[in-house]
Amino acid sequence: MSLAEVSVLTPSYNYGRFVEDAILSVARQTRVSLQHVIQDGGSADETHEVLSHHSERLDWRSEPDQGQSDALNKALSRATGRWIAWLNADEFYLPGSLAYLVRVGERTGADVVYGECMFVDEVGRMLRLRSQYRFSYEVLRRYWGCISSCGVLFRRSVLGEDPWDPGIRRVMDWDLFMRLHSRGARFLNVRYPVGAFRVHSDQVTAIPWQAWREEDQLLSARYGLSTGLTEGWKSYKKGRLLHRAHKLVEGSYLRELKARPLRGKDIRWFRSSTAHANMGELARRCYGGLAIDG
Repeated sequence: MSLAEVSVLTPSYNYGRFVEDAILSVARQTRVSLQHVIQDGGSADETHEVLSHHSERLDWRSEPDQGQSDALNKALSRATGRWIAWLNADEFYLPGSLAYLVRVGERTGADVVYGECMFVDEVGRMLRLRSQYRFSYEVLRRYWGCISSCGVLFRRSVLGEDPWDPGIRRVMDWDLFMRLHSRGARFLNVRYPVGAFRVHSDQVTAIPWQAWREEDQLLSARYGLSTGLTEGWKSYKKGRLLHRAHKLVEGSYLRELKARPLRGKDIRWFRSSTAHANMGELARRCYGGLAIDG
């Protein structure tokens, strides 16, 4: 098997209506060698048909697993890339994003490189830009949702074996980021639109947070945060305040404001020239005309 610069890991289960967008967005990346590893949990919808249709582009398997974290570990065991990307089956990449992250990572020596993401609806129309800022451990530990998993690239050597905890089913990204930081991994933010996070009713994050309270308490105890409801809420509010302060100081809110005219426009750039042009408009409005197609 030839080695790739980037191995994209995609856990999948009954997202057949979305997964082709993920596949095409990886296949259309430029200036970087790629391996796309899809680990399906035994889907009962059209997923197998879609994966079979694109089999020449994929390393895919379908078998029972213990959830998303277990699927990611299984996919990682087949990865050949120096860099690892994480793209869920209902998400997709934006043009040129993986090559850009690789170039920055190789040039700077960073272990975890992350950019910005777009929130889109079920059919890929933009809802809003989620703009990021330079890494802050205090924000990460108190307000875990400050890095989007579809916008991040990991150096393979820092992940180790089975880096995702199969016992964590909702905040496995926060757990991974916290563990990597504890090992001394260097995080670096770039101003580049990397991935699209699709908002729909079937995703895990659509379930009320109260259903995952025990999981949140487990990780709070694991990383030394208060597990008490009152103290935990105070810590979260402090993290949210720091999060907002960083966004204000670093111009993140301004970029989000500039992106608003694109709301409702299709940004599945790999599907049509119109959608690709919409990404060009985003670059002009928010990133100083940065060439985002590679």
